[in-house]
Amino acid sequence: MKISIHQPAGFNEIGGRSNNEDSIYPIPGTATVSDRLFLVCDGVGGEHKGEVASFLACKHISDCFSGIGESEASKTFVQKAVDSARDAFIKTEKNDPDTVGMATTLTLLYFDNTGAILAHLGDSRIYQIRNGKVIFQTKDHKWVNELVESGVITEEQATQHPQRNVITKVITASRSDETDYMQITDIQAGDFFFLCSDGVLEQLYDDLLEYHLRDNPDNHPEPIEILEAIKNECAHKTNDNFSAYLIKIESVEQQKAEEEKVNEKVVNAVIPEPVVPQQAANKPRGVLFGLITFAVIFCSGLIFHFVRSEKQAEKALFESKVNVNGRDTVQVEIPGRAVAEPEIAD
Repeated sequence: MKISIHQPAGFNEIGGRSNNEDSIYPIPGTATVSDRLFLVCDGVGGEHKGEVASFLACKHISDCFSGIGESEASKTFVQKAVDSARDAFIKTEKNDPDTVGMATTLTLLYFDNTGAILAHLGDSRIYQIRNGKVIFQTKDHKWVNELVESGVITEEQATQHPQRNVITKVITASRSDETDYMQITDIQAGDFFFLCSDGVLEQLYDDLLEYHLRDNPDNHPEPIEILEAIKNECAHKTNDNFSAYLIKIESVEQQKAEEEKVNEKVVNAVIPEPVVPQQAANKPRGVLFGLITFAVIFCSGLIFHFVRSEKQAEKALFESKVNVNGRDTVQVEIPGRAVAEPEIAD
């Protein structure tokens, strides 16, 4: 699968905070249509250097992907990339005590030859929007969500719960959380992928997001124009940092011709035409023919010998038991059969 994208658009804003703990990759203003990896990370911890955590996550994860090209990014590969960021956290905390306890969320989008690879930790989100409707979104790793799923509280109660901001999965040095991994193959031209930190979600509900990404036949704005409108929704309103990336799919090619060539090669490889030297091929057949001929001759000889011996035995037995007066019928017994011999006259 070959995926082409429009010019990506991203922003990384400080919002109502004194420092910006969000980081995105590529750096705002540097993304091109050739980019395949997009990251949005939201540092956690405030005084625990959340900005360092989000920066290190973007740096080390992007470094891992730099040599992969458009090859498939497996779940194992993505987890190793995340673990490389965690290793960097461990080293940094050893050298800088002020960073102990730092953590970050993660949203990851990567286009490979199978489709779109998505991975996330925490409450930053990834959306897929088609024709102005959200058709996929990641699920926040939040404590209140677990309470809702368990039936302890309702969704409405979750919005006001005192622990509504507690997240259950992050990248951090103290533990290794398993990254949620998804592979999306249902991708069409015109689809949007939207990655954002939770600061964006303070002002941008799903219906408002769908409104900005709706299908408008009279107007086809580029992602940078759409994202500018979304940024204006958040500016001077959200209390948190807010960051996002918006990627629009330009075209999707299934590469059927290449698949057919591969299938043809596989068939030829699986069912090869056997190549046997002529002499080697004829030799077993000649031996087999000779054995069959010998068996036929041998069996014929045995049958002839048996028949001849049997007749001689019959004759001898007949001569020994025949009534010389020729008046009686004599029963001559030969193993396996009974026959009536005619009377013999003098």
